Amino acid sequence: MFMSLNIPHSLLPARTAHDTEEHKLAKHLNWLAVMAFGLAGEVGAGIFFVSAQVQGIAPGVGDQVPLAILIDGFIALFLGLTYWFFSGSIAGAGGEYLFVTRTLGARFGFIVHVVSWFGATASVGFLAYTAPTFVAAAINSVAPGAGNILTTPGGEFSLGLVMIWFAWALHARGVRLVGAVLKGAMAVILLAGLLVIVMGLTHPPSTLFAVLHATQGLNAAALMKGAPAQTTGALFTVLPLLYFAYSGLRSATYTGGETHAAKGTLGKSILALVVVVTIFYTTFAIALYHVVPWQLLSGLLSHGDKSLASAAALIGLLLPPWLDILLNFAVAFIVFKTILPVMMGQSRMMVAFSADGVLPPRFARLSKRQTPVTALTIGAIMSSVVLLQTSITGTAFGLASSVLAGTIVHFALGLGIVLLPKTAPALYAGNKTWLGGRRGLQWIVALVMMAVATALAYLVVLPTLTSVWYFNPLVQVGLFSLIGALLYSRYWRSVTARGEIAAHNERFASEPSL
Repeated sequence: MFMSLNIPHSLLPARTAHDTEEHKLAKHLNWLAVMAFGLAGEVGAGIFFVSAQVQGIAPGVGDQVPLAILIDGFIALFLGLTYWFFSGSIAGAGGEYLFVTRTLGARFGFIVHVVSWFGATASVGFLAYTAPTFVAAAINSVAPGAGNILTTPGGEFSLGLVMIWFAWALHARGVRLVGAVLKGAMAVILLAGLLVIVMGLTHPPSTLFAVLHATQGLNAAALMKGAPAQTTGALFTVLPLLYFAYSGLRSATYTGGETHAAKGTLGKSILALVVVVTIFYTTFAIALYHVVPWQLLSGLLSHGDKSLASAAALIGLLLPPWLDILLNFAVAFIVFKTILPVMMGQSRMMVAFSADGVLPPRFARLSKRQTPVTALTIGAIMSSVVLLQTSITGTAFGLASSVLAGTIVHFALGLGIVLLPKTAPALYAGNKTWLGGRRGLQWIVALVMMAVATALAYLVVLPTLTSVWYFNPLVQVGLFSLIGALLYSRYWRSVTARGEIAAHNERFASEPSL
């Protein structure tokens, strides 16, 4: 298989991740790289679109969007505290998988993260499917019509496939390179966001109204008529939707096996990231709604002008042409870079499965660059299959399971905080974080996590009950859980046959070998 892919010899698998110190995952990441992975997984092109198009998803939310984002940021702080707490006891390549297996047991943790692995695989395929649309828009801003070929099924599949395997190549060259690329991506995200913030805060709505009329022939006053009344109920409706903008934090947890002094670095970096992203998101929304009245967004959406109802499109109208082009290409790049942290989590989950012995050792093999090329290649092949399927059907199989699996993991993390002192007392005793010695606060964080997870799961499942059965998240989670259960049963039969139950128990109550 590797010869057919023409993989350079330096990238071929060398030894398993736990054979020797030289062949463990390379510790090339620092606090800034951890933040870059988290920011890249968390802040995507969605901030330029969802922040505006939420007016159509939750009519009546009005100008409460910045408040909703701020509230969600406060809730996300509990997720950050949870990651900080766990990383003080367990820091390794498996991220959330390690947190759950060391507290709630190997079987449950493995099965849930098999579902997460399939969800990540679907996410990579879906991102590769959607990214060509943004690239087409960027090209069309330079030469109208030139990018339209990329919006055809063939164009979407071809460019999406290139993106998946380009991301694979970056990862195969080593985590240091990926970290450097994502640090650059972090700068692009912040600069693009800053451009929107500055333009939004320094221009009155009247300026936008005039430009809309001159360039698009649209009457803002007419569009704003008939906007729904703003309601408090709509605010609560939109909270779960906007909360998912913070869920990419998990990407940072998968850097634990390649971060210097991960126990001290990981949690603090994630907490800092929550604060930075909350400020960024909130300020972005305030600036957008300063220059774009929410009634105008509602009117654009109700009149079928969805392509205009985005921060990128509306702020772009106020920019000089060259800067509008740069913003469009920045948004396209922001979509692509999201593949990198998702692929990181996808591959490191498989490495952790193998390092724990649940999958065969070959899945944890590293190249001479200390990169898990086998795990990366399997993930990229599967994501390419999802891309092909999505190009044909328009919906990525497995994507619905990703969101529901995330809520299950949220609940498991909260429950894990409660159970860690009992299930892994040595790991709990070694926790030196500020939260580690405050059992009462641990309970508060745990209860908030479980309550948020329960609410999110309900809100995720309820709207999909009428969807086609094979795209129902419950069906997909059930299917992937069955695969996980079969894989785990195979492992457990091997453990019992060899009389290694004691070694199994010790392994899953200890820090990872990676």
